Amino acid sequence: MNGTGVGSYWLWPLLTSVLAGLWIWTALQLRRARSRARPVASERTHESVEAEDALKAAYNLEEMGDVWDGQALARSMDLPTAIAGNLTGALLAFGWAEENAEGAMRLTEEGEARAHELIRAHRLWEHYLVNREGMPLEAVHAEAHRREHETSLEELERLDEELGHPAWDPHGHVIPAPGSLVPASLARSLLEEGGPGSRLRIACLDDEPAALLAQLVALGLKPGVDIEVLEKEPGVLRIRLNGEIIPLASAAARHVSVVPTPVLPVPMGELPVGRRARVVEIAGSGKHQRRMLDMGFVPDAEVTTLRRAPLGDPIEYRIKGTAVALRSKDADTVLVEEMSYE
Repeated sequence: MNGTGVGSYWLWPLLTSVLAGLWIWTALQLRRARSRARPVASERTHESVEAEDALKAAYNLEEMGDVWDGQALARSMDLPTAIAGNLTGALLAFGWAEENAEGAMRLTEEGEARAHELIRAHRLWEHYLVNREGMPLEAVHAEAHRREHETSLEELERLDEELGHPAWDPHGHVIPAPGSLVPASLARSLLEEGGPGSRLRIACLDDEPAALLAQLVALGLKPGVDIEVLEKEPGVLRIRLNGEIIPLASAAARHVSVVPTPVLPVPMGELPVGRRARVVEIAGSGKHQRRMLDMGFVPDAEVTTLRRAPLGDPIEYRIKGTAVALRSKDADTVLVEEMSYE
């Protein structure tokens, strides 16, 4: 074998190794880029759907003020803690969460924004399914869950426009405006608030479990319905609804959120300076309702009239520690119940 033959013998394996290395490096870079990018609605995979479900669960934990890690996240999703690493790994890969030195997790700004989009999409689809397709309330959650992962932002905006920008889904949960935070509800569970003699208004019902939701709806328990708690015994509450006495298991009462029933609500614009009240209801169109909710005027929130302009308009209020100025016509769309001083 001459020198040229020897050189050719070593050259081709070397070139093959280099090209293979470049191919592997390129494939890894593309894979990392895809893992960091947010999935396109039309290309959702099983893994991305699971990651988005974990994202919403993590968002709920942070909303409740909980410090969470993979195991806490798995427990909140009723999943084995053995897959905790898979859940947090997916959130880290998509750039939706970050981990501190102690192992605690927190959502990134990108993660919070995506969680808001998913929650908004889910609630808009529930509104559509009930009000446009006539689907039973207890049946919409699963279908809305499927559609939320398949809807692009452009499709979501068209859906919102078609529905007239609703402020609440049929379960009573707030539908946030685009780019806005999800307003926190001040409603509490019927089990906590339901003392004997209390008069309460149902604010919202939990989406799941579907079988329990169907039973609650069959009993007539829906958002906006007023009830009176007659007795509270271990394991059961007896409530009056539309003149009928209904026994309700304590386990079921945990899934019903309520606020006090207003005695005599008045337009907030009529509230004297210096007086406190609690928000009862927000009238007006969907966009207006959303704007009021974004400013903190959620049912059961405490509001105080601070001052009025010399001509009576605008009026300044304190809501959730923030001063907000409203014109009288906007203030009057918020119905409040004046609170007595203790």
